[in-house]
Amino acid sequence: MVVVAIWFAASVLSLRASGDTVPGRAEVRAIKGTATYSTNGGPARPLRVGMVIRSGSTIRTGANSTVDLFLGVSTGIVRVAEKSTVAIDKLTLTDTGADTAVEVQLHVPEGEMYFNVNKLSKASRYEIKMPTGVAGIRGTKGCLSFRQAGNQKPPITLLEGRLVFVHVPPGGEPARHTLSAPPAVYFSAVGGIQPAPAALVNEVTKELDSAQKAAAAPFPPPTRNKQAEEPFVSPNKTGG
Repeated sequence: MVVVAIWFAASVLSLRASGDTVPGRAEVRAIKGTATYSTNGGPARPLRVGMVIRSGSTIRTGANSTVDLFLGVSTGIVRVAEKSTVAIDKLTLTDTGADTAVEVQLHVPEGEMYFNVNKLSKASRYEIKMPTGVAGIRGTKGCLSFRQAGNQKPPITLLEGRLVFVHVPPGGEPARHTLSAPPAVYFSAVGGIQPAPAALVNEVTKELDSAQKAAAAPFPPPTRNKQAEEPFVSPNKTGG
């Protein structure tokens, strides 16, 4: 996966920014059911509405549970579905002089993540890593999914925008796929890029609409946690 990440960054998206870089923030706007978070491999703690979490945080949801995160005006919203794990590997803001560039690196080792990302600046970079590959998004709405067992959704569903997915088949070479919508499409390892069926489109749309309403609701005063607020510096620069 290290080689894939390097190859993906070099061939798909690059961050060309100079200036002051500061940690970004993910605001917990809504929680349904139960959810926990951990920071830099620490113990799991209950997640609460109003918390502000940063790079190095991992969120896990229980059965029949969701978490809605607001990452910023341009970076948009993320919904973590039930029985899912989403890690915020990197979330930073850089003043380029002309605009603000964001760099987002998320990791979904298990479960589903719905995303609604507004139009990003050219210097920005938004990547989502799964066990099957890495996706780069920009001004995009859709869903990413990976399950070891049970109900299997397509790994990529795209409702709007453009998404580049570098798929890594088991024992095979990385292959780049570019998805564009509308009309809505999905990607599978077997059939490649296909028109998305109405039931799948309706399900993803319903989740994103619900998450958008949660993000637009009045935000309570942040519940700050010293450990969660500290900027994250990876002990392993090469990743995994």
